[in-house]
Amino acid sequence: RGSRRESAVAQLFSLGGKTRMLSTLVRILFGVDMALGCFNYVAWSWIAGQRFSILFLFLSIFSTHFPDADMIPYLFLRGRYRLVSHWFIGHHPLLLLPFVAVASFVAAKILLPDHVSYTVALVTSGVLLHFLHDGASILGFPWLSPFSQARFRFRSGKPIVVPQAETEQWMSYWKTRERSAADEIAGRTAPVTIAQFLFWGAGVLAVIVFVIDL
Repeated sequence: RGSRRESAVAQLFSLGGKTRMLSTLVRILFGVDMALGCFNYVAWSWIAGQRFSILFLFLSIFSTHFPDADMIPYLFLRGRYRLVSHWFIGHHPLLLLPFVAVASFVAAKILLPDHVSYTVALVTSGVLLHFLHDGASILGFPWLSPFSQARFRFRSGKPIVVPQAETEQWMSYWKTRERSAADEIAGRTAPVTIAQFLFWGAGVLAVIVFVIDL
């Protein structure tokens, strides 16, 4: 009887983990960064007079998600170094934006020599849009990182510095919480709201209109 209970509990936890991961994938698919990738692609393709290309649509969507790739090393290193945020590698605007611009320029020169400027603008602005989205958080965003860890948030259209005490309070809160890798991933993707879904739909509609209008 005891083994049956343990087996049932294990299955319940396994189902719960799968449900969380599925929920996370849905949140990413219908997320703001996905919509920003669509809008970014349509805007630059229209400006550059480019025809529809699934490759460049993918590059745009990839770029609006790219900074969050630092979640991977974060999950491996968070316990050893007591990290409370995955913003320790890919969220340094003053380093990542120039790096992305140069890397995309070199890659386009080799692989897409007829679309160099378009590629650089598409990818670099995609990363910038991701930072702008992160900057909409009430916790602010370290726009001068890694040279300064001061966080800025916008109020009435103007940037203001987030008080250090507020930042430290948030970090202390997260340090006291024990979370699994699945919880970390699921907890850092915002639930899909009606407004977010409509924004995502507008992005997808923009791509559809761009394709049809060719």
